[in-house]
Amino acid sequence: MTKYILPILLVSLLCSSCKKKTVIESELNLIGLKPETFKLIDTTFYDSKKIRSLRFIKTKTEYIDVFFYESGKKKSIGPIKKNQCHNKYIDWYENGKDKWTREYFYGKQIGKSIEYQENGNLKQINDNDKKEITEYWQNGNPKMKFIEGGLQYFYYSNGNFLDKYDPINKTEYLVKFFNENGKIVFSGNSKSNILYKNNDKYNGKIICFFNNGKISHFEEIINGVNEGKFYSYYGNGILKFEGDYKNGKEVFYKCYFENGKVNFIRDAKNKTFTQWNEKGEIIK
Repeated sequence: MTKYILPILLVSLLCSSCKKKTVIESELNLIGLKPETFKLIDTTFYDSKKIRSLRFIKTKTEYIDVFFYESGKKKSIGPIKKNQCHNKYIDWYENGKDKWTREYFYGKQIGKSIEYQENGNLKQINDNDKKEITEYWQNGNPKMKFIEGGLQYFYYSNGNFLDKYDPINKTEYLVKFFNENGKIVFSGNSKSNILYKNNDKYNGKIICFFNNGKISHFEEIINGVNEGKFYSYYGNGILKFEGDYKNGKEVFYKCYFENGKVNFIRDAKNKTFTQWNEKGEIIK
Protein backbone atom coordinates (compact mmCIF):
# COMPACT_ATOMS: atom_id res chain seq x y z
CA MET A 1 0.00 0.00 0.00
CA THR A 2 1.38 3.40 -1.02
CA LYS A 3 0.20 6.75 0.18
CA TYR A 4 1.39 10.30 -0.45
CA ILE A 5 1.22 12.58 2.57
CA LEU A 6 2.49 16.04 3.35
CA PRO A 7 5.40 16.38 5.82
CA ILE A 8 3.30 18.13 8.44
CA LEU A 9 0.78 15.27 8.31
CA LEU A 10 3.57 12.73 8.58
CA VAL A 11 4.95 14.43 11.65
CA SER A 12 1.55 14.23 13.32
CA LEU A 13 1.28 10.58 12.28
CA LEU A 14 4.67 9.73 13.76
CA CYS A 15 4.18 11.58 17.04
CA SER A 16 2.08 9.79 19.62
CA SER A 17 2.42 12.85 21.85
CA CYS A 18 4.25 16.14 21.90
CA LYS A 19 6.56 14.87 24.62
CA LYS A 20 7.41 11.34 23.49
CA LYS A 21 8.89 10.50 20.09
CA THR A 22 7.95 7.37 18.18
CA VAL A 23 10.59 4.78 17.32
CA ILE A 24 10.54 5.85 13.66
CA GLU A 25 10.88 9.53 14.54
CA SER A 26 13.86 8.72 16.76
CA GLU A 27 15.42 6.66 13.97
CA LEU A 28 14.96 9.49 11.48
CA ASN A 29 16.75 11.82 13.89
CA LEU A 30 19.65 9.37 14.09
CA ILE A 31 19.83 9.24 10.29
CA GLY A 32 19.63 13.01 10.12
CA LEU A 33 16.46 13.30 8.03
CA LYS A 34 13.84 15.93 8.82
CA PRO A 35 10.43 15.33 7.17
CA GLU A 36 9.51 19.02 7.28
CA THR A 37 12.33 19.89 4.86
CA PHE A 38 10.78 17.86 2.01
CA LYS A 39 7.84 18.88 -0.15
CA LEU A 40 6.39 15.39 -0.53
CA ILE A 41 6.77 12.01 1.16
CA ASP A 42 5.63 8.67 -0.29
CA THR A 43 4.73 6.18 2.44
CA THR A 44 4.17 2.42 2.32
CA PHE A 45 2.80 0.27 5.13
CA TYR A 46 2.96 -3.28 6.45
CA ASP A 47 -0.29 -5.24 6.72
CA SER A 48 -0.23 -4.26 10.39
CA LYS A 49 -0.55 -0.61 9.23
CA LYS A 50 2.91 0.16 10.58
CA ILE A 51 5.20 2.18 8.34
CA ARG A 52 7.34 0.06 6.01
CA SER A 53 9.10 2.79 4.04
CA LEU A 54 9.32 6.52 3.51
CA ARG A 55 10.39 8.14 0.26
CA PHE A 56 11.58 11.70 0.79
CA ILE A 57 11.02 13.35 -2.56
CA LYS A 58 13.07 16.29 -3.83
CA THR A 59 12.13 16.01 -7.52
CA LYS A 60 10.64 13.33 -9.79
CA THR A 61 14.10 11.83 -10.34
CA GLU A 62 15.75 12.61 -7.02
CA TYR A 63 14.66 11.21 -3.67
CA ILE A 64 15.78 9.25 -0.59
CA ASP A 65 14.31 5.86 0.31
CA VAL A 66 14.26 4.79 3.96
CA PHE A 67 13.00 1.33 4.96
CA PHE A 68 12.04 0.21 8.47
CA TYR A 69 11.57 -3.09 10.28
CA GLU A 70 8.03 -3.63 11.52
CA SER A 71 9.32 -2.68 14.96
CA GLY A 72 10.05 0.80 13.60
CA LYS A 73 13.82 0.32 13.71
CA LYS A 74 15.70 1.57 10.66
CA LYS A 75 16.47 -1.07 8.03
CA SER A 76 18.09 0.76 5.12
CA ILE A 77 18.62 4.12 3.47
CA GLY A 78 19.48 4.85 -0.13
CA PRO A 79 19.52 8.08 -2.15
CA ILE A 80 18.41 8.17 -5.79
CA LYS A 81 19.55 10.76 -8.33
CA LYS A 82 18.43 10.85 -11.95
CA ASN A 83 16.55 7.62 -11.18
CA GLN A 84 19.80 5.82 -10.31
CA CYS A 85 21.42 4.72 -7.06
CA HIS A 86 23.77 7.53 -6.07
CA ASN A 87 25.94 8.21 -3.04
CA LYS A 88 26.17 6.15 0.18
CA TYR A 89 23.76 3.28 0.95
CA ILE A 90 23.44 1.68 4.39
CA ASP A 91 21.61 -1.43 5.63
CA TRP A 92 21.23 -2.14 9.36
CA TYR A 93 20.42 -5.15 11.47
CA GLU A 94 17.38 -4.69 13.67
CA ASN A 95 19.72 -4.33 16.66
CA GLY A 96 21.03 -1.13 15.04
CA LYS A 97 24.43 -2.46 13.97
CA ASP A 98 25.64 -1.91 10.42
CA LYS A 99 24.82 -4.76 8.03
CA TRP A 100 26.04 -3.44 4.68
CA THR A 101 27.55 -0.13 3.53
CA ARG A 102 28.40 0.73 -0.08
CA GLU A 103 28.54 3.70 -2.44
CA TYR A 104 27.25 4.35 -5.95
CA PHE A 105 27.96 6.86 -8.64
CA TYR A 106 24.85 7.12 -10.85
CA GLY A 107 24.12 3.41 -10.63
CA LYS A 108 27.70 2.12 -10.64
CA GLN A 109 29.10 0.79 -7.38
CA ILE A 110 32.37 2.46 -6.44
CA GLY A 111 34.80 2.35 -3.54
CA LYS A 112 34.44 -0.29 -0.82
CA SER A 113 31.35 -2.40 -0.26
CA ILE A 114 31.49 -3.65 3.34
CA GLU A 115 29.25 -6.33 4.84
CA TYR A 116 29.09 -7.09 8.56
CA GLN A 117 27.93 -10.05 10.59
CA GLU A 118 25.25 -9.50 13.20
CA ASN A 119 27.88 -9.83 15.95
CA GLY A 120 29.67 -6.79 14.46
CA ASN A 121 32.55 -8.71 12.86
CA LEU A 122 33.35 -8.22 9.20
CA LYS A 123 31.66 -10.55 6.70
CA GLN A 124 33.01 -9.33 3.36
CA ILE A 125 34.85 -6.37 1.85
CA ASN A 126 34.63 -5.77 -1.88
CA ASP A 127 37.01 -3.06 -3.09
CA ASN A 128 35.56 -2.10 -6.48
CA ASP A 129 38.52 0.12 -7.36
CA LYS A 130 41.21 -2.50 -6.63
CA LYS A 131 39.03 -5.44 -7.83
CA GLU A 132 39.71 -7.10 -4.48
CA ILE A 133 37.39 -9.28 -2.37
CA THR A 134 38.03 -10.44 1.20
CA GLU A 135 35.65 -12.74 3.08
CA TYR A 136 35.77 -13.41 6.83
CA TRP A 137 34.94 -16.23 9.24
CA GLN A 138 32.41 -15.61 12.02
CA ASN A 139 35.28 -15.02 14.46
CA GLY A 140 36.53 -12.13 12.30
CA ASN A 141 39.59 -13.90 10.84
CA PRO A 142 40.06 -13.77 7.05
CA LYS A 143 38.44 -16.63 5.14
CA MET A 144 39.33 -15.84 1.54
CA LYS A 145 41.12 -13.08 -0.34
CA PHE A 146 40.98 -12.62 -4.09
CA ILE A 147 42.35 -9.95 -6.41
CA GLU A 148 41.21 -10.06 -10.02
CA GLY A 149 44.18 -11.16 -12.10
CA GLY A 150 46.24 -11.45 -8.92
CA LEU A 151 46.60 -13.42 -5.71
CA GLN A 152 44.15 -16.00 -4.33
CA TYR A 153 44.33 -16.91 -0.63
CA PHE A 154 42.19 -19.30 1.44
CA TYR A 155 42.44 -19.54 5.23
CA TYR A 156 41.58 -21.82 8.12
CA SER A 157 39.32 -20.26 10.74
CA ASN A 158 42.33 -19.82 13.07
CA GLY A 159 43.83 -17.37 10.55
CA ASN A 160 46.48 -19.70 9.10
CA PHE A 161 46.65 -20.31 5.35
CA LEU A 162 45.02 -23.31 3.71
CA ASP A 163 46.35 -22.49 0.26
CA LYS A 164 48.02 -19.58 -1.49
CA TYR A 165 48.27 -18.66 -5.15
CA ASP A 166 50.77 -15.80 -5.59
CA PRO A 167 51.10 -14.49 -9.16
CA ILE A 168 54.49 -14.59 -10.85
CA ASN A 169 53.16 -13.36 -14.19
CA LYS A 170 49.85 -13.46 -16.08
CA THR A 171 49.87 -17.25 -16.49
CA GLU A 172 52.05 -18.52 -13.64
CA TYR A 173 51.49 -18.75 -9.86
CA LEU A 174 53.53 -19.88 -6.89
CA VAL A 175 51.28 -22.43 -5.15
CA LYS A 176 51.38 -23.57 -1.51
CA PHE A 177 49.07 -25.78 0.56
CA PHE A 178 49.16 -25.98 4.37
CA ASN A 179 47.88 -27.94 7.34
CA GLU A 180 45.93 -25.98 9.94
CA ASN A 181 49.05 -25.87 12.15
CA GLY A 182 50.90 -23.93 9.42
CA LYS A 183 53.03 -26.81 8.12
CA ILE A 184 53.56 -26.73 4.33
CA VAL A 185 52.03 -29.75 2.58
CA PHE A 186 52.82 -28.80 -1.02
CA SER A 187 54.88 -26.12 -2.75
CA GLY A 188 55.10 -25.77 -6.51
CA ASN A 189 54.11 -23.72 -9.53
CA SER A 190 50.98 -23.49 -11.62
CA LYS A 191 51.66 -22.61 -15.25
CA SER A 192 48.62 -22.18 -17.52
CA ASN A 193 46.59 -24.23 -14.98
CA ILE A 194 49.10 -27.11 -14.95
CA LEU A 195 50.73 -27.89 -11.60
CA TYR A 196 54.51 -28.36 -11.44
CA LYS A 197 56.91 -29.37 -8.69
CA ASN A 198 60.64 -28.91 -9.29
CA ASN A 199 59.84 -28.06 -12.93
CA ASP A 200 58.13 -31.43 -13.53
CA LYS A 201 54.38 -31.96 -13.96
CA TYR A 202 53.15 -33.02 -10.56
CA ASN A 203 51.80 -36.51 -9.93
CA GLY A 204 50.39 -37.22 -6.51
CA LYS A 205 47.83 -36.27 -3.89
CA ILE A 206 47.51 -33.05 -1.94
CA ILE A 207 46.06 -33.86 1.48
CA CYS A 208 45.80 -31.22 4.20
CA PHE A 209 44.74 -31.77 7.82
CA PHE A 210 43.02 -29.91 10.63
CA ASN A 211 44.69 -29.83 14.04
CA ASN A 212 42.29 -32.59 15.17
CA GLY A 213 43.76 -34.95 12.55
CA LYS A 214 40.79 -34.86 10.16
CA ILE A 215 41.23 -34.07 6.46
CA SER A 216 40.61 -30.44 5.55
CA HIS A 217 41.42 -30.72 1.83
CA PHE A 218 41.96 -33.54 -0.68
CA GLU A 219 42.73 -33.63 -4.40
CA GLU A 220 44.69 -35.87 -6.75
CA ILE A 221 46.92 -34.57 -9.53
CA ILE A 222 47.96 -36.62 -12.59
CA ASN A 223 50.36 -35.10 -15.12
CA GLY A 224 49.79 -31.69 -13.57
CA VAL A 225 45.98 -31.62 -13.67
CA ASN A 226 43.19 -32.70 -11.33
CA GLU A 227 41.74 -36.16 -11.77
CA GLY A 228 38.92 -37.93 -9.90
CA LYS A 229 37.19 -36.88 -6.69
CA PHE A 230 38.21 -33.83 -4.69
CA TYR A 231 36.76 -32.23 -1.56
CA SER A 232 37.32 -29.80 1.29
CA TYR A 233 35.77 -29.32 4.76
CA TYR A 234 34.93 -26.52 7.12
CA GLY A 235 36.39 -26.75 10.61
CA ASN A 236 32.97 -27.83 11.96
CA GLY A 237 33.15 -31.03 9.88
CA ILE A 238 30.68 -29.86 7.22
CA LEU A 239 31.68 -30.16 3.57
CA LYS A 240 32.86 -26.92 2.02
CA PHE A 241 32.90 -28.27 -1.51
CA GLU A 242 33.20 -31.51 -3.45
CA GLY A 243 33.54 -32.43 -7.10
CA ASP A 244 34.94 -34.65 -9.79
CA TYR A 245 37.40 -34.32 -12.66
CA LYS A 246 37.67 -36.61 -15.66
CA ASN A 247 40.54 -36.39 -18.12
CA GLY A 248 41.59 -33.15 -16.47
CA LYS A 249 38.19 -31.48 -16.91
CA GLU A 250 35.67 -30.65 -14.24
CA VAL A 251 32.45 -32.62 -14.62
CA PHE A 252 30.79 -31.72 -11.34
CA TYR A 253 31.22 -29.18 -8.52
CA LYS A 254 29.07 -28.70 -5.43
CA CYS A 255 29.64 -25.94 -2.89
CA TYR A 256 28.10 -25.65 0.61
CA PHE A 257 27.45 -22.96 3.20
CA GLU A 258 28.84 -23.40 6.71
CA ASN A 259 25.37 -24.46 7.91
CA GLY A 260 25.48 -27.44 5.54
CA LYS A 261 22.98 -26.13 3.00
CA VAL A 262 23.96 -26.20 -0.67
CA ASN A 263 25.29 -22.93 -2.09
CA PHE A 264 25.48 -23.93 -5.74
CA ILE A 265 25.88 -26.89 -8.11
CA ARG A 266 27.81 -26.65 -11.35
CA ASP A 267 27.11 -29.59 -13.68
CA ALA A 268 29.29 -29.63 -16.79
CA LYS A 269 27.64 -32.76 -18.20
CA ASN A 270 24.17 -31.23 -18.23
CA LYS A 271 25.52 -27.69 -18.66
CA THR A 272 23.55 -26.37 -15.71
CA PHE A 273 24.26 -24.03 -12.81
CA THR A 274 21.87 -23.85 -9.84
CA GLN A 275 22.27 -21.59 -6.82
CA TRP A 276 20.59 -21.32 -3.39
CA ASN A 277 20.78 -18.86 -0.49
CA GLU A 278 21.72 -19.81 3.10
CA LYS A 279 18.05 -20.48 3.90
CA GLY A 280 17.84 -23.14 1.20
CA GLU A 281 15.80 -20.99 -1.17
CA ILE A 282 16.67 -21.26 -4.86
CA ILE A 283 18.06 -18.11 -6.51
CA LYS A 284 16.61 -17.51 -9.94
